[in-house]
Amino acid sequence: MIEGRCICGGVTVELPRAPEYLNACNCRLCQRSGGIWGYFPRDEVTIRGETRRFVRSDLDEAYLANLFCPTCGNAAAWIALDSEYPRMGVNMRLFEPDALRGIETRFPDGLGWAKEAEGPAFVHEPAPYGGGRIL
Repeated sequence: MIEGRCICGGVTVELPRAPEYLNACNCRLCQRSGGIWGYFPRDEVTIRGETRRFVRSDLDEAYLANLFCPTCGNAAAWIALDSEYPRMGVNMRLFEPDALRGIETRFPDGLGWAKEAEGPAFVHEPAPYGGGRIL
């Protein structure tokens, strides 16, 4: 089990293991929230402490709610607004870098995603976390 926390310590996140990979997306939400995301089934994530939700109002249809600490503002996770969606994203920046060292970090081009696209393009080649590109 690994545990991460926001900068003030008011929100903690417990995970059963490190994620298979990390996503450092360049979409507006990811860039401005500062998140690097790991993905887990909802029932594997335990979030303790008070969180608030942010749902974008600038989209025709919002899909996600970001959970954040109301004291320090750190993004903790995102959840799908559709409760049937099986996974959630956890902001892995809440965890110590050594717990993530060497995990493949992907750089999807979220700004360039189109609804018709089969999958994301990448703005950089994947690289290991802690390999000098991201910490």
